[in-house]
Amino acid sequence: MTSANGVHRVVNRIADLPLIRGYRERRYARYFAANRDENLFRGIFESFDAAQRSAPETRPLGYDNAESASMYLDRTRKTYPTDYPVMFWLQKLLANGCTRVFDLGGHIGVSYYAYRKYLNYSPSLQWAVHDVPAVMAQGRKFAAEKDKDGHLTFCDRFDDVEGTDVLMALGSLQYLPEALVDRLRRLRAPPKHLILNLMPLHEKHSYFTLQSIGTAFCPYRITAVGEFLRSFEDFQYKLVDSWENPDKSCEIPFFPKHSLDRYHGFYFCREN
Repeated sequence: MTSANGVHRVVNRIADLPLIRGYRERRYARYFAANRDENLFRGIFESFDAAQRSAPETRPLGYDNAESASMYLDRTRKTYPTDYPVMFWLQKLLANGCTRVFDLGGHIGVSYYAYRKYLNYSPSLQWAVHDVPAVMAQGRKFAAEKDKDGHLTFCDRFDDVEGTDVLMALGSLQYLPEALVDRLRRLRAPPKHLILNLMPLHEKHSYFTLQSIGTAFCPYRITAVGEFLRSFEDFQYKLVDSWENPDKSCEIPFFPKHSLDRYHGFYFCREN
């Protein structure tokens, strides 16, 4: 075992030699630019704009295009292990009288459709999704056929979250050019409850990487966990619960210290 470990260390040192590493990085950059089927990450950047400027020209930027808007239809019909902490807290809030849910980055309403098999949706439920225009256009078409109860709507402005009972962001905050708290601070009546899931958080550092989703390239925010938690505490949100998503990871080739082996979820409640 010791001998094998020694061989691995030597191989790794050789692979990191400047000429060899440069070749490997160029080869991966070509692979990344041509990707159609995988979830890939590339590079470390100081800002959203820097990550965006680094994107190849082989695909669009972000989800605001027809091909990206057509993704995730399968998720309207099934749930995953990462959904169950969200459903646990959402069911409690709905049972306690919350009727207005704002689903930030909720795509075509995937969670609304998937969760209704397991949660009790009251006749007064209003579930609003805010996403990019191409995705919401697809969501409205899908809802015309699939949402016979009429609970689901799509809103063009984030400010429509004003006065909402519950804001959910399930794997969407990392795509925003600004932090969620900065958006909430501009509201007169921020939502009382926040359910945030599939959050990529680093133990020490905040940075951006570039993601390929196959149909597009997306600047991708990764936040230091301490900075993330303090931002909500400073804005008078109390952390009620947290959990890990161990089946979700972010591998950034050539940057093992910036890669993540799990994601995180949180439920916050505003204290006043």
